[in-house]
Amino acid sequence: MMVEEEVQNASDATARDAVIEEIAARAGVRAERGRRFAELTSLRVGGAIDWVVLPETEAQAASVAGEFEKAGIAWRVLGAGSNVLADDSEHHYVVLSMREVKGEARFDGERVSVSAGFSLPRLCVEAARQGLSGIEGLGGIPGTVGGALWMNAGAYGHEIGEVVETVRVARGGRVVEVPGSEVSWNYRHTSFREGELLLGATLRLRPDAPEQIKARMEEAKQKRFATQPHGARSAGCFFKNPPGSGLSTGKMIDEMGMKGEKRGGAVVSPVHANFIVTEGEDARASDALALAEEIRERFRREHGVELEYEVELWSATNSKDEGGGMKGEEEKTEGKDES
Repeated sequence: MMVEEEVQNASDATARDAVIEEIAARAGVRAERGRRFAELTSLRVGGAIDWVVLPETEAQAASVAGEFEKAGIAWRVLGAGSNVLADDSEHHYVVLSMREVKGEARFDGERVSVSAGFSLPRLCVEAARQGLSGIEGLGGIPGTVGGALWMNAGAYGHEIGEVVETVRVARGGRVVEVPGSEVSWNYRHTSFREGELLLGATLRLRPDAPEQIKARMEEAKQKRFATQPHGARSAGCFFKNPPGSGLSTGKMIDEMGMKGEKRGGAVVSPVHANFIVTEGEDARASDALALAEEIRERFRREHGVELEYEVELWSATNSKDEGGGMKGEEEKTEGKDES
């Protein structure tokens, strides 16, 4: 019986692979096998991926997502990978990578239209050159615009949701525009539905002197360099601050004496205790998760608070067999100074 099941599973996988290849070819997008999350995420850990599909335009991304949903193929969207901790197992779903959906930032007066794969730091620099303010605090967040939109990224007095005029999303294989006023922009969370694919946005900024904007960006940059593990393999702040408390999770972990704690190839950063960094070629996702769970257990025991993850935890065992989009990546708010 077990042999028959294995044969059937292999047959199903072959048929599914053929459908994925056909959808990608029909849409004119690149589809790759043999990739690992360790190559695609800033933590540089994580297991093998069945397929990585890389559209280059918003229309291609919407079309591919719609076709996957029709075919019942499970997929997950990944941006820059700057806050995803994917486990070490084999991930049997399609990763829809938005890295190549970047195009150019198109400025029109106080507005700028930009695709989801566009670099958030680059957008902040280009807006400053145009003399447009409202996002300069986000300049140190190493992610894409799509991820910033998904989780309402914020840092140094700015949140992206404050300046969003419209968001472009994929629905039924097409690009649909949604007014920003219809989205709930909360602390590191929005009302976008699980599995919704964000394609781009139009932001409305406000005029200011380029020199003043650049000065504020430089000030924020210096603060980050002084307080965060610059250049390390991290996913930014690992945990959210306790809601409504005004407390800093990083400071509290530091006071618990956990800076420098190590499990395998994962370390609590000696620079900022709310950062877990990975070191060495043998580092594994399980090391980082074990260390994170130890922090949560001690925090619960000593403070009576259940820490919420700010990093996205992707498990290979809870991918959807029935297909359709799964929860996408929420890019990091690595630049925020309160954690």
